[in-house]
Amino acid sequence: MVFSTNESNLLNALNYETFTSANELASQLFVSNKTIYRLVKKINVIVQESYQKPLVLSEAGKGYILNSAFIHVNVQPSVNYKEENELNDVLLSLLFKHPNKESRKVFRFEYVSESTADRLIKKLDKRLFNDYQIRLRLSQDFVWVEGREQDVRKAIHKIILETHHLSALEEIGIRLNEFDKHFLDKQLGLLEETIGETINYPYDITLYTHIYMLIKRYREGDAAYLRKQEPLEQEERKLMEANKRLAEAASQIKWNIERYLNLELSEIEEFFIFQNLYSINIQERESSNVDKSLAELIANTLIIKFFNISDKSLLPSCRSLYEDIYQHTLPMLSRLRHGITVENNLLEEEKVEFRDTFHKLKQIVAEINAELMFDTKIEEEEIGYLTLYFEKYKISKDQAKKRVAGMFDRDRNV
Repeated sequence: MVFSTNESNLLNALNYETFTSANELASQLFVSNKTIYRLVKKINVIVQESYQKPLVLSEAGKGYILNSAFIHVNVQPSVNYKEENELNDVLLSLLFKHPNKESRKVFRFEYVSESTADRLIKKLDKRLFNDYQIRLRLSQDFVWVEGREQDVRKAIHKIILETHHLSALEEIGIRLNEFDKHFLDKQLGLLEETIGETINYPYDITLYTHIYMLIKRYREGDAAYLRKQEPLEQEERKLMEANKRLAEAASQIKWNIERYLNLELSEIEEFFIFQNLYSINIQERESSNVDKSLAELIANTLIIKFFNISDKSLLPSCRSLYEDIYQHTLPMLSRLRHGITVENNLLEEEKVEFRDTFHKLKQIVAEINAELMFDTKIEEEEIGYLTLYFEKYKISKDQAKKRVAGMFDRDRNV
């Protein structure tokens, strides 16, 4: 079943346990009470075609509530992880080629109708612009992206992490609808802003799962277990007072969930969220300094050995390449520590198109692997991504040479 944005927002504002008045819903969705009535009617018409019963129930003087018969029914379409990762592959292919153009063939999606292909293209353009201020451009023969280089690099790093993130969620069987995923992403971003660092696997999935299960329980009215919880002990309160930033983040996330679900959470939930954040922060700190030093060493080694130089500072404009490799290596080390290998659906293309770069890096990585103490080593999937960073550096150098040549030609003609 496919619902409009307003219909989905309305469903997310309702739960199975308590009634919500039309006034509350109208205020939250910024629409009139009459619109709420129409949305409920439309939702029930859609659902009754498949289930022969209404999803949203109403009672005079109380408002609206979700029909408990649907507690274990996923009426909203889940995120299509396969489609999302295919789109991520297309985006990475374009971003790594920036500012060069790619053949339009990359957008000939297999086994989909023309209208579906148009929808996917619009989805990519919207995502690039909203998240990274990058525009997707198409002509009859080519497709390319336009944006600042720093935004392109940020997008590459985030999309690689997103690809692994989606695969991990699929493996543990969590099915999200688009609205829940967007909300959970926002909470993860809030915590990353609080601690000033990207939260890597498996800590990102830990937080995702905690908040997802909390939302699911309250939506389904399954929070009775909290009545048996003892109030916070003095030591627990002191811990929160000693970690005010994390405590404030926990409070903000709790408030965000209450607004998202349009109901009040138990006060103890704030401490449970805090516990999760505190645990993630401590574990991240324990490995953070070691990983940072190791990431610096690996980035330096790759650059020095690839270009056969004694120091990376001898490489013209090496800072961007170093930062790209360092930012990729940091979460890679976290994955290796936990025995996780990343997916790379572009690998076979990379091996063919950038054969020399890939094999040269593979030899250097073999030496690095011999020194690493992790049971899981750097595999070809990671080498494929490293290959793209080196190729992107070459493209940027070629573009710089062309600009210098153009300036020289103009000066000569003056």
